[in-house]
Amino acid sequence: MDLEQLYLRLPTRLQNVVVSAQGYRIQRSRYGRAFEEQLAGYESRSNRDFEQVKAHRDQRLQAFVRHAVATVPYYRDLFARLRLKADDIRSLEDLGQLPVLTKQTVQEQVDRFRSETFASQSLQMHHTSGSTGAGLQFPVTLESQHEQWSVWWRYRRWHGLQRNEWCLYFGGRSVVPLSQRRPPYWRTNRPGRQLMFSAYHLSDQTIADYLVEMERSGARWIHGYPSVVAFVAEQALRRGVRLPVRWVTTGAESLLPHQKQIVKRAFGVEPIEHYGMAEGVANISQCPHGGLHVDEDYSAVEFLPAESGAARVIGTNFTNPAFPLLRYDVGDLATPSDDVCSCGRPGRLVECIDGRQEDCVITRSGCRLGRLDHIFKDCVRVREAQIRQDQPGHVTIWLVTAEGYGQADEEALEREILKRVGDDLTFEIAHVDSIPRTRSGKLRFVVSNLSAEAA
Repeated sequence: MDLEQLYLRLPTRLQNVVVSAQGYRIQRSRYGRAFEEQLAGYESRSNRDFEQVKAHRDQRLQAFVRHAVATVPYYRDLFARLRLKADDIRSLEDLGQLPVLTKQTVQEQVDRFRSETFASQSLQMHHTSGSTGAGLQFPVTLESQHEQWSVWWRYRRWHGLQRNEWCLYFGGRSVVPLSQRRPPYWRTNRPGRQLMFSAYHLSDQTIADYLVEMERSGARWIHGYPSVVAFVAEQALRRGVRLPVRWVTTGAESLLPHQKQIVKRAFGVEPIEHYGMAEGVANISQCPHGGLHVDEDYSAVEFLPAESGAARVIGTNFTNPAFPLLRYDVGDLATPSDDVCSCGRPGRLVECIDGRQEDCVITRSGCRLGRLDHIFKDCVRVREAQIRQDQPGHVTIWLVTAEGYGQADEEALEREILKRVGDDLTFEIAHVDSIPRTRSGKLRFVVSNLSAEAA
C-alpha cells in the first residue's frame, strides 16, 4: 500500500492533519528569506524601463548559456556540431542560431539535459504533462522554485493579494476519496491557508454543499482551473448565492470570454489570468489594467509565426541550472501585441493565449472534470495524448507512444485513470500513429462532441 492509498483510508479529521502537515512542509521549502529576496528583486524591476529589463534578461541569458555548454552533454555536443561558442549567444535575438527544442527530444534524451554540476540528492523532481498530454520528469533546484514562486507572487501582489489571504482552491489534486458520497468534499491546509475543494465531486447534486462551505469560510480569494471556477460561478448565480470574493485567479487552462463574464457576474470581480509551466521557460501575467505581460526578467521568450497567424511560444529558462532548456517549444500558441500597457510596466504584451483550451469531461453522474493532464504526468513514454468524449460517462483516450512503451506502462496508466476518476467514468485506450491538430495547428488535449444540453 503506497502513501496515497494510506491517506485515502484515513478518517477525514486525520486527512486534514496530513494535508496541513504537507502544507507546512511546502511553506518551509517554498517561502523563506531567499524567496523574499527574490520577490523584492522582481518587484523592483517592475519599475524599470524596458531597456534596463532587457539588459538584465540578456545578462542572465549569457551566463546561463555558458553554464549549459560547459556542464550539459546535450548542449556541449550541439554547440560543437553547429561550430558555435557559448559567447555567440548574447541576446534574445542570438538564440535564433540554435534549433528549436521539442519536448520529444527532451523526453528521448532526458539524461543528457541534466547538468553535471548537481548531485541528485540536492535536487527535487518535477513532473509535467503540458497541453499535449506527454509526460516529462526533470530535476529542479530549490533556488529555482523560490524564483518561480517569486514571479508568481509578484503578479498577485500587483492586484493587492498577500500571502496571508485564505484561498478557496479548485485544482487537480485528489484530496478527497473518490468513493466518498457525502460532504465534506474539501480538506483544510492551515499553514498554506487553503480550503482545498475536490473538483472530482463537483456536480449539480453536490454544489450546494460547496457553496455553503465557501460562504461559511468568509475567504475572499478563489483560485483554480477556469472550467471549474466558471461552473461554481454559474451555480452561485443560479442559486442567488453572494460570496465576499475580492480576487479570482486562474491557471492551467485558457480563460475563455464566456467564463470571464460568468465569473464577473457571479462574484463582481474581473478574473485574473496567468500563464506559466513547470519547465519555467515562459511566464505571462495579467496586470490590474488587464494587460497580459511577458515576464521578461524571468525567462527569454520568443514568438515564432505559426500558419494560423498566431505565434508559437518558444522559451529559454535561466532559473533552473540543473536542467537547462534553450529554445524549448512549449506547444502553445499566443497572439503577440504591439500595444503598450497603460500600467507602465515594462515588457511585451500578448492579446491572448491559445494553448490550453480545454473542454470539460462529463461523468455519468453529471460531474464536470476539467483539466485531466495530471493523469499522464508520469507517462514518460507517451508522446501525445488526447481525451475524446462522445457520450456522458465514457471517453476514448488516444495515445501516441514512444519506443519502449509496453504493457507495464499501459497498466500504470489505467491505474492512474481509475485512481483519478473512479467508476463514474469508463474509458478505452486507442493507440494511434498521430493526433490531428486544430485549424490553428494546436493539439487539443480534450475534444468533446457532447451537445450543449449534455455538457
